[in-house]
Amino acid sequence: MSQSDARAPEARWGWVMVAVAGTFMMISVGSMSALAVFMKPLTAEMRWLRGETSFAYLTAALVLGGGGILMGHLSDRYSARPVVMAGAVVLGGAFLMLARQGGLAQFYALSALMGLGISAFQAPLLSSVGNWFTRNKGLAIGAASAWGGLGNGVVPFAAGYLITRFGWRGAYSALGIFVLAAMVPLALLIRRAPMGAGAHEGGAPRGGAEEVGPEPGAAAPGAAAPERGPLLDPWLATFWVGLAAVFCCTAMATPLLHVVSLAQDRGLGAQEAAGILLLISIGSFIGRIGYGRLADIIGGLRAYMVSSAMQILLVFWFTRLSSLAGFYSLGLVYGLFYSGLMICLVICVREFVPIERRGVSTGVVFFCGWLGMGLGGWQAGFFFDVTGAYTVSFANSVAAGTINLLILYSLKRHIARREFHLLKAEAAA
Repeated sequence: MSQSDARAPEARWGWVMVAVAGTFMMISVGSMSALAVFMKPLTAEMRWLRGETSFAYLTAALVLGGGGILMGHLSDRYSARPVVMAGAVVLGGAFLMLARQGGLAQFYALSALMGLGISAFQAPLLSSVGNWFTRNKGLAIGAASAWGGLGNGVVPFAAGYLITRFGWRGAYSALGIFVLAAMVPLALLIRRAPMGAGAHEGGAPRGGAEEVGPEPGAAAPGAAAPERGPLLDPWLATFWVGLAAVFCCTAMATPLLHVVSLAQDRGLGAQEAAGILLLISIGSFIGRIGYGRLADIIGGLRAYMVSSAMQILLVFWFTRLSSLAGFYSLGLVYGLFYSGLMICLVICVREFVPIERRGVSTGVVFFCGWLGMGLGGWQAGFFFDVTGAYTVSFANSVAAGTINLLILYSLKRHIARREFHLLKAEAAA
């Protein structure tokens, strides 16, 4: 039996990994976004300000991001399965305890515990999925990530329904029971990619800056072709992409965490307002797969810039709306176009960083992203408390998105200059 034949079952299992990772992504991202529908009942019963309540999201995001670095390292060293399984246990327990919390300090501590559980999912699973594929890696990561975008709406919408039936405490309990009963057993399907399934040396982006080595036998006997080094140092690439992630996610968090409250302030009902997140998530589900394919064609960095520009153009218009039809229409369009941000972060890491460092690098970039998510969600609540409206909050979102796009453009220029100098050196040799 040939080596390719022996590898066929493992290659097919890569798509099982896409489904498993996608399910965990849906629960993890949706669990964070669920605070959007818990915001009103919590502030009403506990008499908290929106800025105070949003600070729990920042707390969870910081722990999630920091924990993601550790979890990425552990999955590189051991495997993703035990890391993800432990995270599911922690997340389920955090939900059950959130149902019984009675003050801000407890709410912050348990939100941090929730973030720790979620941190075991994203970096280990997305880096693992990427390792299963050589061709169509962008499509595979996009498909897995798309379920995360769907979770942004499905989990909050389900939580909103549970809140209307059982109250916010009953909703947290139901979420905890579901995670323990369904997600812990699902982790048993996780496998490590076989050697060579998707391994390649990182350090070269696609889309005009890809590093292509000479084919075997291309050089004449006795002639040594000059070796081209990586276009970016892996750790410099991680820092640069992580810095961009802070600002793109600051922009992203404002609508995801506060559009439900914004719509309710404009007179929509709780379940109608939760439907906005559902429409955003449906658009995001479609968009992430499309951006994954786009990244395979033009490269992760260029696809990232497209998504960032579209977010800047669309996000502020939420503050100009008051009708259900308007919120639903913009939600669907916004979800379709902003959805490339997180998937392109993962693809950029895969393009710039060698396989042995991808778990940690993905964790670092996710830490930066979740730092931005926490800051974006908190600032929106803070400036609402100060001004009584969301105008300044969403304007800050536009500003953060613009900074993100400038960082990406400077990175693209740096890569182009680096490639030019490498080609010039090769020509001189």
